[in-house]
Amino acid sequence: MKLLILYTSAGNGHRRAAEALAAAAAAAGHTALLRDILDFVPALFRTTYAAGYLNLVRTAPELWGYLYTQTDRKAQRPAERHVRTVFNKLNAHSFYRFLRAEAPAAVVCTHFLPLELIGSLSPHHRHNLPLFGVVTDFAAHALWYCDSVNAYYVASEEARRQLHRKGQPNGGLVLAGIPVMPEFSGRTTPVAGRARLGLRPDLPAVLLLSGAYGVTPTLDLLRACAAEPPPCQFLVVAGRNPKLEQGAREVAAGTALTATIYGFVNNVHELMDAADLVVSKPGGLSTAETLAKGRPMIIVEPIPGQEQRNAEWLLENGAAVRLYEAGDAPWKLASLLADPGRLAALAARAAQLGRPRAAADIIADVVRRSG
Repeated sequence: MKLLILYTSAGNGHRRAAEALAAAAAAAGHTALLRDILDFVPALFRTTYAAGYLNLVRTAPELWGYLYTQTDRKAQRPAERHVRTVFNKLNAHSFYRFLRAEAPAAVVCTHFLPLELIGSLSPHHRHNLPLFGVVTDFAAHALWYCDSVNAYYVASEEARRQLHRKGQPNGGLVLAGIPVMPEFSGRTTPVAGRARLGLRPDLPAVLLLSGAYGVTPTLDLLRACAAEPPPCQFLVVAGRNPKLEQGAREVAAGTALTATIYGFVNNVHELMDAADLVVSKPGGLSTAETLAKGRPMIIVEPIPGQEQRNAEWLLENGAAVRLYEAGDAPWKLASLLADPGRLAALAARAAQLGRPRAAADIIADVVRRSG
């Protein structure tokens, strides 16, 4: 079956989820076309949509949280829906030409923008094309809902109920999880994971993730731990941020910290295997990957909006703890590492919540519904 998998490059998670779905489709013998919907829109629209989002969450996260809340309340009002749909469609003529030329058997979207672009087509222009949405956070913002989606795949009961209240039939709502790449499906002990990477197997490891763009308060956390070193080794991933990588090396140099500093890496799954704890912002994909590996999280600085909802879901379900101030990092880490029973309970709950087969399960259900 020929599947078109669409994402939007506003942040990194939507793309990673789409890549996981494409890998699962290929493994099942299907043809997967993986495309960024923003490749089909004018440059100004693309810049505003993608770079505008990143700049906003970096420089004014409170404003982003306000906009998230307001749009969640108003997105399904008829006037707002109509204006948004007309504006988006005016910027997507080349996408519609591409869609007609490729003629896929089904479309799977990991962002709400392509869902709306296709879902708003008239039946005549859509030609009964099956359309599916994969929600990449643990709550479903109102912008995700579209009247003509065959099925949504969600990661929590809350998200399922949110979309049902907006009008999606229960038969078109599947609690499947957020898709992650196949390498996140295997699990091993932290000791074995550290031995594989040549790290000290006898010293607990804390994986500090800065995200693909390096926006976590990594340096503040390292400075606090350098002043009061907890009994662990750090694996620090700076992402695509060379200044952050260099800063982390400078902070760790000449201190009692045991730290290995990385830039952008392609083996986060191996670093998670080696870690007893993962310190991270609660982005949808990084959270799903951590849970798939069965590792507990320490949540830092969630962005108001989707990350705050992810954080609350993790805390309610007993798979994470919250760090509110970087200065408390040494105490928080030392307390958890000194309480193996609590750490094991957090890890067990994370493993229960993890959905390492989400991508394969979603593709199988898409094919079944489209056949």
